[in-house]
Amino acid sequence: MDTKRLLLFGTIIIAVIAVIAFFAPQSGDNENKAEVKPIVSVSTFALLESANAVGGNEIDVRSIVPLGSDAHMFSPNPTKVAEISSAALFIYNGAGFETWAENLKNVLPKTTQIIDMSRYVALQKSEEDHHDEEEHADVHETEHHEADDSHHHGAYDPHYWLDIDNMIKITQTMDTEFSKLLPGKAEQFHKNSSAYIAELQKLKSEYVSGLGECKNRTLVSNHDAFGYLAHSNKLENVSVIGLSSDEQPSAQTVAHVVEVVKEHGMKTIFFEELVNDNVSQTIARETGARAVSLQPLENISEDELKSHQTYLSLMRENLKKLREAMECR
Repeated sequence: MDTKRLLLFGTIIIAVIAVIAFFAPQSGDNENKAEVKPIVSVSTFALLESANAVGGNEIDVRSIVPLGSDAHMFSPNPTKVAEISSAALFIYNGAGFETWAENLKNVLPKTTQIIDMSRYVALQKSEEDHHDEEEHADVHETEHHEADDSHHHGAYDPHYWLDIDNMIKITQTMDTEFSKLLPGKAEQFHKNSSAYIAELQKLKSEYVSGLGECKNRTLVSNHDAFGYLAHSNKLENVSVIGLSSDEQPSAQTVAHVVEVVKEHGMKTIFFEELVNDNVSQTIARETGARAVSLQPLENISEDELKSHQTYLSLMRENLKKLREAMECR
């Protein structure tokens, strides 16, 4: 997002907040306040899933990014800004994933608590030099760090929810924050959190056993969205473009990946759902491999919602595709 767009976006946000503040109901109008569920606005599908699992019927959880859209390219309109401003909690992914969040969080009303979830998980350093054409298809060595106040935009890979251990940390944080918000419901939040974490631990066990013995352990994708999935399961991660889904790879980079795929006799090239798959399709044609979608769980489609897909079910579908691609026993 360039400087002019950021300034325009900031101006719009300030205007919206001013209108909200002007028309906000006074304390005398809040007779039924105790009956209203607190609103929690979240920015990604993984956060939505965890918040719903922990909050149950006590929290009104709302997704900011529309279904079926590329979360990387999203920018909230005034209606969305107004909705976030009415929330008790605004929980965003952080680690540079939402380019719009930094402006927004500086002008939200004091009644909206802001939580950067990336500060509660284990982050991996982003390897920006993997954009260099000569090294692009090399396996990216990553480094785990606990998030702290010193991390800055672009320094870390923001797709941390694909590490199931991080999804557990997210759920624990939701439990803590919801319990502060509604202390009287803390016991229920703890119970919900424990139940969901048990499901996540079961999912992790399925990944450990499912990817334990495989003929091939290299994950090739069009977009570097699967670093945490690869790292947590001891897979090699090769991507054509970097962390930004709108990046355009050079012909030399594509040719290099084609060479790697042929050299290793790989039969599957993955592409991220909801993102243009032209690059993966090109590599597939050049190598005879199949182009297969893999769900990064940044967002889901209307069809996935209608078929009641969840973080758990989509991660299991990803596991099935990985096992087939890597010829696992």
